[in-house]
Amino acid sequence: MSRSEELPQEGLRLRKKRATENAIETAAVDLALELGIDRVTVEMICERADISRSTFFNYFAGRDYAIVGRAIESLQGEDAAAVLAATPDDLVRGVIHLIFASIGHQNVNTEVARKRAQLNAEQPEAQRIASAGLVESSMGLVPVVAGWLMQHQEHQRLASPVHEATLAVALAHGAFGGLLHSWAEGNGDISATEGEIDLALADLRTMLA
Repeated sequence: MSRSEELPQEGLRLRKKRATENAIETAAVDLALELGIDRVTVEMICERADISRSTFFNYFAGRDYAIVGRAIESLQGEDAAAVLAATPDDLVRGVIHLIFASIGHQNVNTEVARKRAQLNAEQPEAQRIASAGLVESSMGLVPVVAGWLMQHQEHQRLASPVHEATLAVALAHGAFGGLLHSWAEGNGDISATEGEIDLALADLRTMLA
């Protein structure tokens, strides 16, 4: 089979995977809004999304991740290093790219984004779960970023690579907050652009100034 024949099939697989992910997240957040987070079960999400339990766990490690968003399991080793090396003098942007690369895509369902914002506003438990996921993500990202800085000291700006990595990850998560606000105003399943990342980073710089 030629490469040109393989590419459409690969694109179809990715679209189907994204459609399933969208169905799971939509079902999860809708149930949480209707019933309250504490009453939602994996079985309910599977029934609403019309998937099997095994399919659910192929996409999400647990119920909470489907409702408020998954914690990031960072790429490691050479894969992570290649992402960070692409923007060696802009570590925060590099971390944002690393987050997207770790997720496996740069897509966001705008309807899910809006409903998650509503959920956070209405149910304090959603904020608690999201905050725990943020901490979990940071714990995975910081060692990877710090390790890269140790190996590329010419790009290190602070005395402590761990401290620099911690700040970069925190700022990247802050930028994601701005991106989520922008995405929530969009329509459909959209892909994050470098322009949107530029705007989010510019907002951060304005606040820091």
